[in-house]
Amino acid sequence: MRIYPLMIACSLAITTYIISDEAKAHRQFNKVKVSNVNELNVNYRALIKKHSKELRIDKTNKMALLARAYSKGKINNYKGALKDINSLIKMDSNFNKEAIYFRAWFHVNLRNYSEAMDDYSSLIENNEYLKTSYSNRGFIKDIFRDQKGACSDWKIGGRLGNKDALSAFENYCKS
Repeated sequence: MRIYPLMIACSLAITTYIISDEAKAHRQFNKVKVSNVNELNVNYRALIKKHSKELRIDKTNKMALLARAYSKGKINNYKGALKDINSLIKMDSNFNKEAIYFRAWFHVNLRNYSEAMDDYSSLIENNEYLKTSYSNRGFIKDIFRDQKGACSDWKIGGRLGNKDALSAFENYCKS
């Protein structure tokens, strides 16, 4: 079973973290984005209970572990989500691209920007989730005041169709 519908429902949001006045572009990226109206009606706490029960029965249930990590992330329990996702990565390398994608999201929200940048770079090296990976890595580079690197990533992310990256490139990068 592919988890693409789950991925589509996932929206990344980089929290506001000001390192300098020059690093402004990432501020627009912390807005909450809801993929659709149905996402507002999801009871993530109930899903966590359901998947926890499944994991008590079968500790190797990878889909339950991935879904529980995602649900924990949606209720802002990023440390718990990170623990689950790291367990999944150790358990099965076939889930790496999805797990690393989620782990980057969890790291960003925990303000572990270096780790998030490593995860986005890994995804880029493996040609996975390029539009989002380039865009989000650009926002992290902006936080670290690497304007040249941020502009380069935003340019690529914008060309791949990420509107936030295109907007950041147009507003903060000089051609």
